[in-house]
Amino acid sequence: MSLLEEFAQLFDLLDLGTYKADGSVGGDIFFPRMPEAPDRALALARYGGDESSLADDYDEPRIQARVRGPADDARNAERWAEQVYDTVNGLGMRELPGGTWLQLAVGLMGGPVFIGQDKNDRPEFTVNFRAEISRPSTNRSNP
Repeated sequence: MSLLEEFAQLFDLLDLGTYKADGSVGGDIFFPRMPEAPDRALALARYGGDESSLADDYDEPRIQARVRGPADDARNAERWAEQVYDTVNGLGMRELPGGTWLQLAVGLMGGPVFIGQDKNDRPEFTVNFRAEISRPSTNRSNP
């Protein structure tokens, strides 16, 4: 299971949205791209991070949650983004649904950031996290 799929399932478990692994109607958590519909959607993506440790199975990938809401009121998207930040910032000491150990998730930038509107005038916010994780891999020492 990919790390983004684990986070999508975690967000669903935390009641931050609905993840449908098969892409069926009714979901609002996606990865790695934001789909055209629905109006209310959250897309997870990975980006950068610190160099990995070869001595153990520890990594610090960055995870971005991009939240979009209906065009009629930006407050809806901002509230959802704040909920994501408040729920995930400081979360840790738990196993993710695919077996990855999440030591800690740290919110970057102090909260949601408004990044503008999409081509349909729907407001978008991003929430960025540093995820401190342990995940076995082939060429590293695993404790």
